[in-house]
Amino acid sequence: MVSPLARPIPPVQSAKPSVHLFDDDVIAAVAGNAPREVKEIPLKWLAVFRSREVSFAKSIAHRIKVVEVSVVKNPDDRHRIEGKVVFEIDVTEDMLNESGSMHEGCAVFLIDETSVCSLATLNVTEKRDFEVGVSQFINTVFHNPAKLGTKLRIIWDAANHQLVASGVQLSMVPSRPSTRP
Repeated sequence: MVSPLARPIPPVQSAKPSVHLFDDDVIAAVAGNAPREVKEIPLKWLAVFRSREVSFAKSIAHRIKVVEVSVVKNPDDRHRIEGKVVFEIDVTEDMLNESGSMHEGCAVFLIDETSVCSLATLNVTEKRDFEVGVSQFINTVFHNPAKLGTKLRIIWDAANHQLVASGVQLSMVPSRPSTRP
């Protein structure tokens, strides 16, 4: 008798249809010129962030919505492409500081959570390997306050047509835990 583990493994069928992670109606609600597989990337990463049992600002992360995913030529260098991912969220009471505008820490949180989605989208489009990193720093400039009820296109005030905050982020791949006793 031959052990089941000793049997040859059948070849992988490359003609299998791709598995979609999200229903057609979810993808249809996302504007932009990116193909379905690319539109799924920021949705997937947001789902990963939302799946954590306990996390900072979990209720806010659950309200972030992907509204556009596009891949366009860089206007300054036609040999390069840019990934554009637009996220929206309405400013609610749990996002406010004592002055009644969005807390600066909340703005940085939104930049941190959504920037990795944009990077992953571009890397998948360009067929690069991509590991999610951890933020080393996010240098943020706060331009204008966002009041209660403001619809943000992270991090643009859509109603008043003004930038709320901008950030420059440096990330690194996290080091593996030590195996030393």
